Amino acid sequence: MEDAEPHPARAVAAAVLAVLSGAFDLIARVVLSLWAVPWRWLLSQLVRVIALPLRLVWLPLSYVASFLRVLFAPALYVASYALSCVNAFIAFVVSLEPLYTFFGAAAGLGIFAGIALAITSSIITSHLGMHDEEPEKDETSLDKYEQLKPGRRDITPAVLETDWYWTESSPSGRRRPGLLSQTIHEEDDDSDL
Repeated sequence: MEDAEPHPARAVAAAVLAVLSGAFDLIARVVLSLWAVPWRWLLSQLVRVIALPLRLVWLPLSYVASFLRVLFAPALYVASYALSCVNAFIAFVVSLEPLYTFFGAAAGLGIFAGIALAITSSIITSHLGMHDEEPEKDETSLDKYEQLKPGRRDITPAVLETDWYWTESSPSGRRRPGLLSQTIHEEDDDSDL
């Protein structure tokens, strides 16, 4: 029985193992050969070849750029000065941020306090009956207005009466003209105290 043929599953397993071993051996050789290549040197040479046209273009452009920088130096200094002024103003406005917060909170508090005060005031005046009476329109005032029209000739002295009177603006004595009449004079005090 020892000379019997091997089991078919073992033969398949041995064949698969031989194929996998050969594949792994091939992958290991490829990786080792790739590892042996000086990639850093190859990449540096590739970058140098690609950068050569860029360097050839950049050399004259750098001379033109330096010439233009010298030519426009005064304008660049003026622009940088103006930008520094704008930057200083913006920095000043930003530094006032605590004041914005304070005034915003104060305005909000004032609005709410005013609303609360108006509501409580209206409630108190309505409960205590302190509302002002609505003034009724006086028809006599309209009649007086119509009687004072320039075309009317039947104006009576009662119509010309008004609810106000003129006060005397100055005493009957004569006033001095100019600034001297507006000056307040102090009295001299003869006491020694």
